[in-house]
Amino acid sequence: MKQTILVTDSLFIKERHVRVLSNAGFAVERLDKPAATEEELIKALTGKVGYILGGIEKVTEKIIDASDQLEAIVFTGTSWNSFIPGHKRATEKGIAIGAAPHLNAHAVAEWGLAMSLLLTRDMINLARGGKNRFETTKSLSELTIGIVGLGYIGEEYLKMIKGLGAKNILYANRTRKTELEGVYKMSYVEKNDLFRRADLVFVALSVDPGDKYISAGDINAMKQGAMLVTSSDPLLFELDALYERLKNNQIRAAFDENIEEDRFHQLPLGTWFTPNASTAFNTGQTIEDVSASCVETMINILTTGKDRYKVN
Repeated sequence: MKQTILVTDSLFIKERHVRVLSNAGFAVERLDKPAATEEELIKALTGKVGYILGGIEKVTEKIIDASDQLEAIVFTGTSWNSFIPGHKRATEKGIAIGAAPHLNAHAVAEWGLAMSLLLTRDMINLARGGKNRFETTKSLSELTIGIVGLGYIGEEYLKMIKGLGAKNILYANRTRKTELEGVYKMSYVEKNDLFRRADLVFVALSVDPGDKYISAGDINAMKQGAMLVTSSDPLLFELDALYERLKNNQIRAAFDENIEEDRFHQLPLGTWFTPNASTAFNTGQTIEDVSASCVETMINILTTGKDRYKVN
């Protein structure tokens, strides 16, 4: 009997890559739900040796403990630890975890660039039905731009904004990247100083820094009229401070991940922009690359125990 791999949601993992799994000797069962419940996952994972996490469900310790044959989980993205809160328990049980790191970096930065232009040029308020009929706005080349987190996505931001003429660039990062400072003519500053000085802030961080890493002090330091763009998890932000600045029309922001709080949903679209569902990563090329990568990682882990994208 073939060993079986569970694949959740229908967006990731193309049918042709499912055939790759089949050709490697595995059966595939699909759970076509983007946000399966704990109970649904426990049932679906019974008897499965592999699990490709293609939705937005959270893999808890309870799910891990209930799995009877699971050997590997592969997440179709970079921030695997925010979707697998039970990852420590998985490691204790000998369950390998893989991811698809950085394959979405260009798409995510492209979305962030689009949002920065949306805000900078005040496109929502100047659109039909908007509150402004005519307005002279600034361009990115006139702004002081800050980037918090200079990983793969942060570097993509650098390339894009530099190509559009950005001249005054600040960055805050866990480690200083002097080799890039000369290339991009940018300055390394402390995080709070960046928030205080920048007209436009890109936050490109994983959840690793922890809850409320972007503190009330950082948010309150932002100048009147400043803009914030991020595809990072909202848990990184002190949301009370963010809401107060937005509500009082002191700053504007665009988040890729919706904040499920009514108070944010009452804010004008031109003040706080968010899509119906996370969409920054969602381009055809990204999906294709992630699908191929995750299938390769799953096969490698189950057959050899090793893969370059194994994270535990």
